[in-house]
Amino acid sequence: MRLISFLCVSLITFLLLASPSIALDWPMWGGTPDRNMVSDAKPVSIEFDLEKGTDVAWTANLGSQTYGNPVVSGGRVFVGTNNGGGYRKEKHPAEEDRGVLLCFDEKNGDFLWQLTREKLASGRVNDWLLQGICSAPCVEGDRMWVVSNRCELMCLDTAGFHDGENDGPVKDEVDAEKNDADIVWNLDMIEELGVFPHNLATSSPVIHGDLVFLVTSNGVAEDHIEVPSPRAPCFLAVNKNTGEVAWEHNQPFDAILHGQWGSPAIGMVNGKAQVYFPGGDGWIYAHDAETGDEIWKFDCNPKETKWELQGAGTRNAIISTPVFFENSVIVSVGQDPEHGEAVGHMWRIDATKTGDISSELGEIGKPGKPNPASGVIWHYGGMQEAGEDEDAEPWFRRTMSTVAVANGLVFNADLSGFVHCVDLKTGKRKWEHDMLSGVWGSCLAVDGKVFLGNEDGVLTIFEATGEKANVLAEKNTVNYSSVYSTPTFANGRMYLSDRTRLYAVDVNK
Repeated sequence: MRLISFLCVSLITFLLLASPSIALDWPMWGGTPDRNMVSDAKPVSIEFDLEKGTDVAWTANLGSQTYGNPVVSGGRVFVGTNNGGGYRKEKHPAEEDRGVLLCFDEKNGDFLWQLTREKLASGRVNDWLLQGICSAPCVEGDRMWVVSNRCELMCLDTAGFHDGENDGPVKDEVDAEKNDADIVWNLDMIEELGVFPHNLATSSPVIHGDLVFLVTSNGVAEDHIEVPSPRAPCFLAVNKNTGEVAWEHNQPFDAILHGQWGSPAIGMVNGKAQVYFPGGDGWIYAHDAETGDEIWKFDCNPKETKWELQGAGTRNAIISTPVFFENSVIVSVGQDPEHGEAVGHMWRIDATKTGDISSELGEIGKPGKPNPASGVIWHYGGMQEAGEDEDAEPWFRRTMSTVAVANGLVFNADLSGFVHCVDLKTGKRKWEHDMLSGVWGSCLAVDGKVFLGNEDGVLTIFEATGEKANVLAEKNTVNYSSVYSTPTFANGRMYLSDRTRLYAVDVNK
């Protein structure tokens, strides 16, 4: 028996080592709860051609505007978009503006089902035209959780109505045919919690244990000054099985600058789970995942910065997702892309501390004083010194991008299209590269490479090194369609959504 067991173990080990890759899903935004934009997939070939279709296994039409990031789990691919694809044309023709989550067969790209949500009657102040569903779902087994354009946290059956069953307490779905989503439960954050989403609800949920966490997108009114619902929750923990609120917090109360479009992350510190919420006041808040108790908070802007309407000021909110790495959190600040270019900041923060661990103490808008309890490991940003014939330029600009930490390096991009490589330990710049086009998505590190798309519809692939900005390849999307998302790698393929199309590319060769 011992000999047989030894031979079986040896055979399994041999097969794992001999296999070119191990099947890995990508079940949420960032792949894992820490949200580090890194994939373990390998080897990853860059010989594909999106325009010619070389090594493209399949493509699928999306809506007319797509900001959702692909998620892959259980043989299915999910992506948020609008209704421009017209997959349910009999009931929801393409000319009807709707928020949509599409589900495709991972193997061949066949359309399976669609979640369809009507737009809010209040219009663009709460649900901007044609933006669709921007939230990336979080999948666990046969359940998924996603935030709709209507500011709902929804639990869905991953099979939709394809399995012929109507799961969960919700039995009266308006759309309940084979190609529709099966809603298990639905938490309407506007009706039940008083949330006032500014422009759109976008947070991508994350799960720890029986709780699902999200930022509610509570924001300012159409005048961009008043916060209509300051007492409504901004940070939320919900029972993933029932949809009941476990705990909530309304930080930053009436100090919300604009909208709150970020997503939370999870980190384990000294054996306890912390959840990190990017606040609409430019602070990041760490809470005990189980109890909701605040552990620490950090002002991600220098105290002297000031908020001014339409991006004219120097204070920024947080749209990017915090990343947990080795007992620290890395996060950057930014604003609505329509607010233009300006200086930004990226921080690495010690997650083992407690209390107010900001770099400075004092009143916002006035020069601060050093905080003796500061949790700053390093800061990257501010203004460069001006040359004799040049004006000062930002060292790092506003961003919506989430970092990738790999090979002792931090890779990040700003809205202006500059890619930054920073030393993880010191925060010192290794290199900077100008992509000559705006960037909304995030760097994704995989197999010694970094992938990043831009508004010009170009997917640039860098070598993941700190030596220099070595561009390995540039891949054009069909018709140079803008890439507002981040590539996803799962089970030997890369999934990329541009403005109107989803690509499934064979990269494991």
